[in-house]
Amino acid sequence: MFANLAQAEAFLTSRRHLGIKPGLHRVQQLLQACGNPESRMKSIHIAGTNGKGSTSTYLAKALTYNGYKAGSFISPTPGGFLESIQVDGHWISEESFVAECNALLSTIEEMDQQDNHPSEFEIHVCIAFSYLAKQADISVIEAGMGGRGDATNVLHEPLLSIITNVGLDHQRFLGDTIEKIAEEKAGIIKAGAPALSAVTQDGARAVIENQAKAAAVPITWIEVKDADRLQINPQMKGAHQRVNAALAAQACHLLQEMGFSLDMDKVKEAIRVAQLPGRFELVENTPAIILDGAHNAEGIAAFIGTVKENYPEEKIEVLFGAFQDKPFAQMIRQLQEITTDITLTTFDHPRAADIESLSEAYTAVEVTGDWQEWVKQLYKDYKTDTVYFVTGSLHFIYQVRNYIVQNRKMW
Repeated sequence: MFANLAQAEAFLTSRRHLGIKPGLHRVQQLLQACGNPESRMKSIHIAGTNGKGSTSTYLAKALTYNGYKAGSFISPTPGGFLESIQVDGHWISEESFVAECNALLSTIEEMDQQDNHPSEFEIHVCIAFSYLAKQADISVIEAGMGGRGDATNVLHEPLLSIITNVGLDHQRFLGDTIEKIAEEKAGIIKAGAPALSAVTQDGARAVIENQAKAAAVPITWIEVKDADRLQINPQMKGAHQRVNAALAAQACHLLQEMGFSLDMDKVKEAIRVAQLPGRFELVENTPAIILDGAHNAEGIAAFIGTVKENYPEEKIEVLFGAFQDKPFAQMIRQLQEITTDITLTTFDHPRAADIESLSEAYTAVEVTGDWQEWVKQLYKDYKTDTVYFVTGSLHFIYQVRNYIVQNRKMW
């Protein structure tokens, strides 16, 4: 049994070597051990290549503003395990997290003995579902990767299914075409749960429409112009955020039709004030530093559009770090659309692309093995006519964010 949070977290992180394990049988066995909480949850399930975090943030905030206890399961987050499980924006307590871990421990040990090892994420999902089933009225659940084989897809009767968008990501697990990836994302669509999506590619739309027809549910397509139609004005910047916000607002309209009491003025206000760390986030005014977790090619494209829209005249410098399994050479080429002042770096994560890989992939930009020194130097020698961006992996962004918050008073 775990006596404290440190022991529980150490146990979970020790299982990262098991990697990503698509499939539902392990998580189903774990959930059965804690009374199948997924069957007692009112849930909204969200999948997609980008935008899950923002869409779920808008939606959970809108539910909270309307008096519902809104649960959230989000990943990744700067606060780690505790921040990933929330009710009305409040993290799960250390005591509750440890208790939920302890409730699963004997089943985990039994499964390990059977050589049926549950992964860190599968255990994480079960902890979240067990807690949220007891504490929340409605829970907004983000899929971790894909949809059909994702551990969160044990949700058999969600209220709604939302697919934000589809891009070429996690191809080793999800497939090497947009259509194959769309098929995996569409696996969250279930009978009885209307679907919403902001997917734009014709082939991907056709795949998702076929899944919706097979489940006999309607599907609503959302575009950026729908933000104007719904009178939505999010504080988070970028056309992609207007799409995410419109998805959340339309989801609230559908919940109204199902009988949930929602005041759309409160929904609009909630979406207007909602913020999420690392999404085009201005973390420092002087020097001007903005963090954005553009972790794949589609994310970089959205990031570039937002930079052009908001900083058309300013000089731009970029610090970039990415996971090894991302198309980082392509992402670096994309960034040169807005600047040639790009510094590549690595960071503390087993999946991080190392300096050698980055240098070999793209030789026309600077590299540094010490991003902390880059940040410190920036505070000493910044230019007032320049905006400094840190982008790439969300894990990297969160490390930089924490470093700035903890040290800014000393510089």
